[in-house]
Amino acid sequence: MSARLGRLQQLARTSAIRLALRYALLQIVVLAIALAALFWVVNRYVDLQITESLTSELATLKSLPAPALARRVAALADTRSQTRGARHYRLEDARGQMLAGNISHWPQWLSADGTLWQGELAVIEQDDPPDDNESTVLPAVGTMLADGGRLLVAQDRGAAEDLHEVALMAAVVVLALTASFAVLLGLALGWQWLKRIDAINRTAGRIAAGDLTQRVPTTQRGDEFDLLAGHLNTMLERIEHAVAGMREVSDNVAHDLRKPLSRLKTRAEVVLNKPRDSVAYQEALAQTVNDADELMRTFDALLSIARLEAGSELSDRETLDLADLTRDVAGLYADEAEDMARPFRLELAAGTRVSGSRALLAQALSNLLDNAFKYSASEVALEVQLTRNTTHAQLAVRDHGQGIVPGEHLRLIERFARGDAARSQSGSGLGLALVKAVMQAHGGKLDLIDTPGGGLTAQLTLPLG
Repeated sequence: MSARLGRLQQLARTSAIRLALRYALLQIVVLAIALAALFWVVNRYVDLQITESLTSELATLKSLPAPALARRVAALADTRSQTRGARHYRLEDARGQMLAGNISHWPQWLSADGTLWQGELAVIEQDDPPDDNESTVLPAVGTMLADGGRLLVAQDRGAAEDLHEVALMAAVVVLALTASFAVLLGLALGWQWLKRIDAINRTAGRIAAGDLTQRVPTTQRGDEFDLLAGHLNTMLERIEHAVAGMREVSDNVAHDLRKPLSRLKTRAEVVLNKPRDSVAYQEALAQTVNDADELMRTFDALLSIARLEAGSELSDRETLDLADLTRDVAGLYADEAEDMARPFRLELAAGTRVSGSRALLAQALSNLLDNAFKYSASEVALEVQLTRNTTHAQLAVRDHGQGIVPGEHLRLIERFARGDAARSQSGSGLGLALVKAVMQAHGGKLDLIDTPGGGLTAQLTLPLG
């Protein structure tokens, strides 16, 4: 019971309920104003109809000769007084004596100028004593006759009063139904919103407890909650990926950096074990500096990858010609290939413009060329090819060497991954991982593809700028 009460209290505090109540109040006020205006219009219309009708009948009766007028008024008073919305009459002579009709006396508030007035009239009922004449508020009109007498015609509201009562009852029903519908709609919406929000809160609670695999449930409605859930799930996927990457980096750092650090420590212990000459000390320090530089390069690469994945290293984005950039970077390696008598060919589609960081794209291409020169034989031909289609540019660094072991293509672009041919070479295994991060930051991708006829092709795909 307490849980249900708490649920209702929570529901009462939702924005849907508050908005529904405000909407219901506003709608009631607007409807009340509209109905008041309608009542005024209806009353005005009924009064005009009564005025026209009474004035018309008064003019008709006034046009009759005196004897005929008395007979007509007597007949009308006798027949119409028994009907719904009856009319009442009083015809009197110049001395004020009633000649015909069923109104006991001429009211003081009614002038005989043909103007409609409304007030109490004493109507003579046929079977009632004269002293028991019932007074009621009626609209009436009076006029002077040619012989000095006066004629009065009044009318019960009858149907007009019924119309007012029906309209008032309808207004009350409409207002009640409108308010009830608004409140019920607010309750239904609030209940639905509360269920959706509770689902988000439960998911958030599990995530706060450490379960990053949780996702906010979505529906097929495509409403604002689904939009919010989609953004939250995308954010959670990135957080989960970042945390997994941090764990992977931590594991890889702990594993792969243990060897150079152990080598530094061992070398220092050996050198300090016994006195040595200055040459030995200098050689040990030089090797230590080289190892320290390798460690610093490794940490710099890891830091760059982390920043790229966080999207914080593209502040210098510009629109650039990828063909010119490739020609500048590849030109540095063309001289080395010429010295080695290695075939080296460029095939570039001019005017291929992309949007990105010139420095990062140059670094990515340099990493690919470094790998191609380092891990292939000196006689193996190298090619750098830039092509484009309607939406993307493709930059490929291709060699015609031995290639890599089948199934290793995806693994080699991860952090600290190294192929069999790289085991004997210096390096940290972060070059391709950095290229992959650069491509992802630019909305592109890195693919390792077997070169037809043997070898490996590293292909960068970038959207055109």
